[in-house]
Amino acid sequence: MKYFSLFFPDFEVQLWFVDWFYAVDPITRLIIPIGLSYLIFTVLSYQIEIKRGSIPPEKHFGYFSLYLLFFPKIAQGPIERPQKFLPQLLEVHMFKYELIAEGVKRIIWGYFKKLVVADRLALYVNAVYSNSEQHNGTTLAVATIFFAIQIYADFSGYVDIAIGSANMFGYNLSENFKRPYFATSIQEFWNRWHITFSTWLRDYIFLPLAYWFSRKLKRSQYLFLNTEKWIYLFSIMITFAICGLWHGEGMNYIIWGLLFGFYLTFANWSDKPFRKLRKKLHVKKTDNWYVVLQVLTTFCLVCFAWIFFKAEDTTQAFSIIKSIFSTAGIPFRESITTIIFGLAGFFAIFMKDFHTEYFPLKPVGFNSNNPIVSAFAYAVLIIITLSIGVFDGSQFIYFQF
Repeated sequence: MKYFSLFFPDFEVQLWFVDWFYAVDPITRLIIPIGLSYLIFTVLSYQIEIKRGSIPPEKHFGYFSLYLLFFPKIAQGPIERPQKFLPQLLEVHMFKYELIAEGVKRIIWGYFKKLVVADRLALYVNAVYSNSEQHNGTTLAVATIFFAIQIYADFSGYVDIAIGSANMFGYNLSENFKRPYFATSIQEFWNRWHITFSTWLRDYIFLPLAYWFSRKLKRSQYLFLNTEKWIYLFSIMITFAICGLWHGEGMNYIIWGLLFGFYLTFANWSDKPFRKLRKKLHVKKTDNWYVVLQVLTTFCLVCFAWIFFKAEDTTQAFSIIKSIFSTAGIPFRESITTIIFGLAGFFAIFMKDFHTEYFPLKPVGFNSNNPIVSAFAYAVLIIITLSIGVFDGSQFIYFQF
């Protein structure tokens, strides 16, 4: 489905022709069904778990269909494992005011992320990336950082809406994001970003590959390196190459995936030398300055990879990278209000995530134990969303995947 246009660039193929009742033009353009990727992942997960004996097959066609097509998750996930979601379908779900309230709050927060932050920053990002050759390196760097914020707000915003909608019906969907930009390593980033997808890749591709390579590579060392290092390299690079292929047909997506594979391999291979270096320098992993350095380094590496994700092709991606490292100047600022509103919205997300990350047991603002304070916070959020949100009907970024 995804690669149809690559093999038939002019759509010069007749998919089917219906003239039973009246003549029609042949359908030459392939229409991808909504949520196809997530539907396929869900079906594969179901089949693999049955093959492994983890779950029994679901005999009820209605429950099976609802597991696949439950409306909040069909377009962008989360990718639910059958052992978690199928049992929920057999439970009796009674009306609960608390679930309705929590679901509505989650939906409000999701729309704030999407309309105020993601779609507002998208105006700047799209303006820069669509004419990247006209902008200096500083502008391109700012646009790349804004895109990192945009895609997080966009995707996690959808997941908030999906989880909130499911909660209102009494169902629990898996958390798909856990403050990924507070990660201190690339491995931790993928443990926090699109969690149901990254764990799907881990359980169904990476681990089986690692097991297969471990059976094939019998020696303890190859080229003076432990076999475990080579097993990790081969398994992680193949896994993230597939990850890139899933996202799109361009070579830039494959490079994006391989970049993360390279990051993870480098971290795996250099783990012992870095531990020795930290010990020699008397640096603890929990030192505040070291944690901040790790977070910033991880964020920069992720932003660099996002260039290939956002660019139209590899030519544009490498051109942008060259400009970032070779030119500088005053950042592009056609609409200062767009930047201010977008960054103000991101600051609200950052403060909420920061509080949840480092002070989870101290309820304030949206999580306040005082219902009046919490209600006031969400009322303000609704007003802000209606006042400065971008209502241009733009779709979620991950709809295209």
